[in-house]
Amino acid sequence: MNKRFLRKYVYMLVVIWAASSLEAASQILRSRAELPPVAKSINKAYDFDYFFPFKEDDTLHLTKEQKRKELDLRYASIKKEIKAVANDSIRQRYGKINDDAYLNFRLRLARDTTEEYRELISRINPNDSISLINYLPQRFINYHQEGDFDNDWGNDLTAYGLEYLRVMRQYITNPYVKHALLESCAHEVLSYGKNYSDIDLFWKPFIDYAAEDTMVINKYQFKVDAIKRTKSGTKAIDFTFDDTEGKKHHLSDIFGKYLYIDCWATWCGPCCKEIPFLEKQVEAMKNDKRISFISISLDKNRNAWLQKLKKGNPSWSQYIVDTEGLSVLSRQWGVTGIPRFIIISPDGKIVDADAFRPSDHDFIEKMTQIIAQ
Repeated sequence: MNKRFLRKYVYMLVVIWAASSLEAASQILRSRAELPPVAKSINKAYDFDYFFPFKEDDTLHLTKEQKRKELDLRYASIKKEIKAVANDSIRQRYGKINDDAYLNFRLRLARDTTEEYRELISRINPNDSISLINYLPQRFINYHQEGDFDNDWGNDLTAYGLEYLRVMRQYITNPYVKHALLESCAHEVLSYGKNYSDIDLFWKPFIDYAAEDTMVINKYQFKVDAIKRTKSGTKAIDFTFDDTEGKKHHLSDIFGKYLYIDCWATWCGPCCKEIPFLEKQVEAMKNDKRISFISISLDKNRNAWLQKLKKGNPSWSQYIVDTEGLSVLSRQWGVTGIPRFIIISPDGKIVDADAFRPSDHDFIEKMTQIIAQ
């Protein structure tokens, strides 16, 4: 599951930090300005991009052994710095965080099936709220799940979600940890899964286990509703957007061909990385009159959007959502993350509300199969 952990890491830190409401955790995470120097040292030492860069960004090409040695050196350096902290509470708190960060990175450097990995997992207390900061309870849950779910990622994650809940029932007693893990479970299943035969097979057991935690239930109910209303074959929900001249359009105005819709924003790095691939696909299919490509920006800064278009000069239609359109996209369509791609049939029915990306090496083949139906 290492690839999945890499993809989710940044988001999960945000969720975990936001979910943990213990006084100690909130004091740590209020703002960078209030953090003691040792906290900043920890942030610098455990540089995720240094130890686990994506393949295309890996310029150092460090071996696993080199990473382990560097990790040991940084851990020891932080430990020495923590010993010099006068305040007992801060010293103990950040000592724990340093230990957890070290354990988290050690786990990432070990293979899931090794004896070393099993021994490291055994050190995790899954009910320790502070350990949420370094993703340790989540790793504990994933380790104890029965089954291989890697191939389910990007498809129906019902089995993954139910197994996640089963392990939680078995091990989790701390209400703060339970809330954070429910957040993790709901986000993963509802954001990374699709093509659900029946989302209630996951959602009803989730609600039953979450019980009085109405905050997490209410937070994700709209995602469940969106999954139901955007199933393949349902009528596409209409919304409005503007063109570069400021003229308002409705999605329903441009039905009549297959629509491949790119939801993006200028501030979204992954979105911008897809643009050259989209340009390539548009060019490859420009003579097929059965399909239209459009990009819809979710930017709030219209000038930034216009400047990006001026620089890139795309050949396909460009729009930007207004406030109303953005609300419909997020709440009704469930578009809570971008890039997001949508395919709609000529009669205005949804083919795929979370479609394959332009960078997909089988893009032309997949689109041709859809159009030929």
